[in-house]
Amino acid sequence: MKIILASESPRRIKMLTEMGLKFEVRKHRHTEEHFDVKSPFSFVKLCSKHKAESAVSNKDELVIGADTIVYIDKKIIGKPVSRISAKKMITLLSGKKHSVYTGLTLICKGESFSGVQKTDVFFRKIKSKEIDSYLDRAEYMDKAGAYAVQEEASLFIEKISGDFFNVVGFPLLLFSDLFEKATGEVLYKTIWRR
Repeated sequence: MKIILASESPRRIKMLTEMGLKFEVRKHRHTEEHFDVKSPFSFVKLCSKHKAESAVSNKDELVIGADTIVYIDKKIIGKPVSRISAKKMITLLSGKKHSVYTGLTLICKGESFSGVQKTDVFFRKIKSKEIDSYLDRAEYMDKAGAYAVQEEASLFIEKISGDFFNVVGFPLLLFSDLFEKATGEVLYKTIWRR
């Protein structure tokens, strides 16, 4: 069975590659602007499903769609569109707890299997000059909440409660569970067989 990742996220590509999965990257045709969903759980689940559905080309493929957001103060925070919006995001997260939600959807043989993972992340208080220095490196681009837990922003994090890989953007335990439901195979057997 051909595996398709409906994402061009370098982090997701790296994680699946490091797992040893053979897969193809296919661009999805989904935009999030038209969603008016207040619940972070529902939002990422719906987005991941739409991404996967938009990348399906035949029923013999396993298509993976994913969407990650940051949720704080009853607001869904996506990716920054500029340095100014990134600064606002990091300033908002400074000294507070926020939640990272990732929705995953796998489509196999016309059936859809979805799940959502939530992880709480606690940022220490960040000085304004630290934020400016961080933004100078442009690491914030293309990342929900304007940071990547596995890069320099890790210095802002006091603790994480939950799945670390979810904060990276691809919750491995949830993926393993959905993979087994979708294919009837244990993920590790699939990896070892290749």
